[in-house]
Amino acid sequence: MKNPFPENEVFKKFLGLKDYFKNHLTRSSKNRIRELAAVAKIIRSTGDVIAFDFLGSVNFGMADATSDVDLVLYLDCPSVPIHEEMNHKNCPRLKLYETLLIHTLVHSISREKYRIQIVDHINLASINKAIDEENIELDIIARFVFYRILCRGVNKRYLHPLEKKLAAKPHLIKAIEETLTDALIEFTRTSSHGSSFNKYVNRLQEKGIGIPDAVAKKIREYLAISK
Repeated sequence: MKNPFPENEVFKKFLGLKDYFKNHLTRSSKNRIRELAAVAKIIRSTGDVIAFDFLGSVNFGMADATSDVDLVLYLDCPSVPIHEEMNHKNCPRLKLYETLLIHTLVHSISREKYRIQIVDHINLASINKAIDEENIELDIIARFVFYRILCRGVNKRYLHPLEKKLAAKPHLIKAIEETLTDALIEFTRTSSHGSSFNKYVNRLQEKGIGIPDAVAKKIREYLAISK
């Protein structure tokens, strides 16, 4: 999703750093992206709708052989009421994918064994309804926009129609800009977030790629936002 807040300094700093690291995509990052795309294709062949967003090191293109994979899982469960979160009871397929199938499929095709964690799951049907009703009180729209701006997606063809629908209602996105900015600032306050940048820098240096002073400065400025 194209950044709808081009003048927002917090998002600009995050996305600028992400773009820099993505230019040095690691083999493990490529493999994990390819493998999850293969998983999505297998599931799609059954007629089900599924998509993923990567967070963490894969999102930045800096995964190594030991890196876990953090995912946002998108499913289409129309039977779930819009005011309810999708869960194992009201969407049984979620349990199938979240606890069994994704792990089994990935491990069957991957040479590198890594842990997969579903950090959030979003019902595409609920997003669609929330946009139609312009219901920004439901945090599902904010979560969707947040992930789509910041993350790297797989099987995005199922996400693009929702992005276009939101783009046609810019007042909805503008109404949640402050909430999303605060969420990203809170994200920078986690100790793991700061240490992640140190890992990414070290991985480049191990490959003989030095970090330009300008980029190092941008990292310091970005991490200082929360102070």
